[in-house]
Amino acid sequence: MKAIILAAGEGSRLRPLTASQPKCLVELGGKSLLDWQIDALRQCGIRDIIVVRGYLADHIKRTDVTFYENLRYAVTNMVASLWCAAGEFTEDLVVSYADIIYNTDVLEPLVKSPADISVVVDVNWKPYWRERFDDPLSDAESLKIDSRGGITSIGQTPESLEEIEAQYIGLMKFTTAGLGRLTASYHQAVQAVAGGGQAWGQSRPVERAYMTDLLQGLILEGTRLRAVKVSGGWLEIDSLSDYDLAKKYIVGGIIQRK
Repeated sequence: MKAIILAAGEGSRLRPLTASQPKCLVELGGKSLLDWQIDALRQCGIRDIIVVRGYLADHIKRTDVTFYENLRYAVTNMVASLWCAAGEFTEDLVVSYADIIYNTDVLEPLVKSPADISVVVDVNWKPYWRERFDDPLSDAESLKIDSRGGITSIGQTPESLEEIEAQYIGLMKFTTAGLGRLTASYHQAVQAVAGGGQAWGQSRPVERAYMTDLLQGLILEGTRLRAVKVSGGWLEIDSLSDYDLAKKYIVGGIIQRK
């Protein structure tokens, strides 16, 4: 199994911490966000780690990972960054955003999931979102789960909290079969846009697509996405207020958010 960490973004909401370094190198609890992830991945037995760089790429210097570059990071989004490393779609693959950190007990059930496409979701997201935002609904996205644990809606703009049964955290896994469906969906979207249509029903071009656009597109195409439910154990570092809040939850090198 491999892992791809998507670390191309500029992280402007974390300035001045990202004025002279990429977001993934911001330190928290004595180590960088990138180190948090690599440590967790290795503890779960994943050694083949790929990092997609972009903003200040030359600052991320390691000899124990494989690098790919998103040279157009300033005008693209997560899906485009992932496709920079499409040559690695050869075996089961964990994909993670670079601005999250997580304990191994969040990663382990994802690694063990037998589903072709598995997505980690936090069922105890509301208290955390209330700490992060004056209005939790202003940032949260839809996420509905059926009785068999399949995700039926993800990444849409919700009208009420009832449309959010859990929150997507930016961590997922694809088996080789799942990668096949992912790749087919991507190429179909590219062809649709070339023919004057839309990618996954969104007005955004493919290169500006969010990962949730692609995941929702897979759902609409009839692909099953399994929800891997967790309760806390992870943090998102997207803004300075997130960074300050995160310090409260890290005790002894462990994220103490339930």
